[in-house]
Amino acid sequence: MSSEKVIVYLTSLVAIGIIVVGLLATVLHSTILAPIPILGLILAILVLLTNKGHFAHKIENLEKIMFFVTFIVIICSFILLYKPI
Repeated sequence: MSSEKVIVYLTSLVAIGIIVVGLLATVLHSTILAPIPILGLILAILVLLTNKGHFAHKIENLEKIMFFVTFIVIICSFILLYKPI
């Protein structure tokens, strides 16, 4: 196994762990934590699809889009946090 495939494999194991722990926390504690296993499932699917041909390029484009979305959310949160009352 090449080192890149090992990293993908270990990352997918981490994503599966996120799903399991998130589901346990959701069932045992609160449904507010429900997005954690959903995001873990999405992460696991994306990590496992990176071994496909041109999917890595699509992941990089998705990463750029999510960077800008995160940046906009941070700006909006600062605006809401520091707006005058």
